[in-house]
Parts: sequence; C-alpha cells; structure tokens
Amino acid sequence: MNQHIKTLLLISMVFSIALLTSCAQKEERIKNARTFIKTWNYDRALTEIISYRNDKNPEIQYLLGYCYLKKNEFEGAARYFENSLSESEFFKDSIIRIYNGLAQNAIKINEPERALFLYQEIAKLVPEYEQANNLFILGDLNFEQGNYLSAVQAYQEALRIDSISTQAKEARPKFIRSLAETGSLTLALGLATEEYEKLKTAANLLLLTEIKFTVGKNFFDAGLFDSAQVYFEQITEHFEPKSFLDDAYFYLGEIFLKRNMLDTALEFYKKVLRLNPYEKGDIIKKTKERIKEIEEKQ
Repeated sequence: MNQHIKTLLLISMVFSIALLTSCAQKEERIKNARTFIKTWNYDRALTEIISYRNDKNPEIQYLLGYCYLKKNEFEGAARYFENSLSESEFFKDSIIRIYNGLAQNAIKINEPERALFLYQEIAKLVPEYEQANNLFILGDLNFEQGNYLSAVQAYQEALRIDSISTQAKEARPKFIRSLAETGSLTLALGLATEEYEKLKTAANLLLLTEIKFTVGKNFFDAGLFDSAQVYFEQITEHFEPKSFLDDAYFYLGEIFLKRNMLDTALEFYKKVLRLNPYEKGDIIKKTKERIKEIEEKQ
C-alpha cells in the first residue's frame, strides 16, 4: 500500500515537473516570438509559436494573428485574432489599433480600397467598435479623387453605423452623388428626393435636379421621349436652379421637335434664349440653330 502511494506521488511529481517545464518552455517561446516581431522577422516569430496554434492561450493566438496580418495573410490573421478574442478581450484594443494603423498607411499611399477592406475586417472582429469616423474620412477621400464606387462602399458602411451625426449629414449628399456617378440612379434619385423633402434647401434641390436631369437625358438618348419629358418638366416646374432650367427647356424643345410639334418646340427654345440674355455658350448656339430650322419650315 505504501509502495502504491509512493508510486502515485512519484507520478504526480513527474507530471508537475513536466507541466512546469512545458509552461516555462511556452513562456520562453512567447518571449522569443515577441523579440522576433520587434525586428520584423515574422517568419521566425511564427516558428517559435506555431506548434501552439491549437492552444487557447489568448496571447499566443494574438501573436499568431499579428504575424499573419503583417505577412498580408488576412484570412489566417482574422482566424487567430478571433480565437484570441473568444478567450479574452485583453488584446481587443491592440487588434483595433493594428488594423487602424494599417488602414491609415493605406490611405497615405493612396490605396483606399485596401483601407476599406481593413476597416471591414475590424467590423467583423469587433462589431461593437464605432469606426464611422474612419469610414467617413475614407469616403471623402475617395469622393474627392473621383473613386465613386469606393466612396459608395465607405459611405454606405459609415451611414449604417452612424446616420444622425453632423458628419453623417454632411456625407449623405456626397454618398448620393457617388451613387449617381456609379449609375445607381434609381437609388440616388430616391435618396435625393427624401433629402429635399426633409430639408428643402437650395443645395438639396440642386442635387435632386442634377440627378433628375441625368435620368431625363438618359431616357432622351435612349429614344424614350415620354419618360424624358416627365423629368425635364419636373425641373422646369420649380423654375430653379437656373443652371439646369435652360438645358431642361432645350431638351423639351428637342422632344417636341422630334414629334414635329413645331410651335411647342419653338416656345421652349425661346425660353432658353430668355434665360440667357447674353446669348453665350453652346446651348445658345444649338438653340438658335433649331429656331432657324423651325422658321425655315414654317
């Protein structure tokens, strides 16, 4: 019996020593990995800790994710970061900071698509993190550079998070304009109409009119004159903004000219001239040509 107890104690002692040794080795590997990370040697850092990839230690999972992220292996990085966060939120701020830093670097070197991807990765890993500000900045950058599709993606994600702040209100017209520029005219028109009905500002009316004119012009170019007429007439009903009135009257003249309704066409062409007393610009030149054509036919 005593011999049996001694055997059990010996086994327990050996197991404890092995466990302590294993823990010490693990801590040493983590320390080594951090040392290699500081010198940007991510492959060597991975060599130190990759054998612990199934370990639930949040620090190991975080370091694995960090190395893969720095190697641009985003899927692996996200997987290990997710493992770390599932065990503990201790490294949450560090994970957010890493992705934000990489996104800011991408913006500095004019890679907005990469920045957007990185912000989206943060959103997947830490859904509660409020990063609308970053996305609005990214949307503005793309908008100013004419990267409208990327602007739409950034604004859309930002407005999903924040739709009521001053920043959101300032971004919404640019989001709508970006939608129009990418050909999403139906959605842009709907949103622009909502904005105008809600605020009734000159800026909102200008944006709404611009989109209506584009839609009308597209119908006109496609030979769908009835549909085009609807949008051009909506513009002329407001009698403003004046920057689109003369163009709308001109195309209404064109529509009625194609229908051979010369008197009505002439009436619209003359409205174009009345809006432009100085009679300068291409639209005036075309209008005068049309008036001359009609007068010669009559």
